Amino acid sequence: MKRTVCTLAACAALALAGCAGPYADHVSGPGADAVVLMDVRTVREPNSLSAQVTMRNDAGEPLRLRYRFTWLDAAGLAVGAGSPTDAWLSISLAPYEVRYLRATAPSGDCADFRLYLQELD
Repeated sequence: MKRTVCTLAACAALALAGCAGPYADHVSGPGADAVVLMDVRTVREPNSLSAQVTMRNDAGEPLRLRYRFTWLDAAGLAVGAGSPTDAWLSISLAPYEVRYLRATAPSGDCADFRLYLQELD
């Protein structure tokens, strides 16, 4: 069964299931109970923005996910939609493995990001 994993707005409601509320603005999708979001960090350089999301598979079994970063400008509009930086990537997490997902914005106009996760069967 496919489930789309947590936008952290959904995570706030799922905080008791493992998603931490402070990160709800950055990560989203149903199925957030599959991972625990441990940290979200951003680094602003003169002409770029980088993001790192730290997550842990708290399940006792391997987990396969796809993810993508969507970058937003100061008005909240998507930047780089359809570009290679907007592509879905796949990862596998062993039980209790911690993973760091990183990405750099496609332009200096980016002010924020959202990370979308989707659990694969």
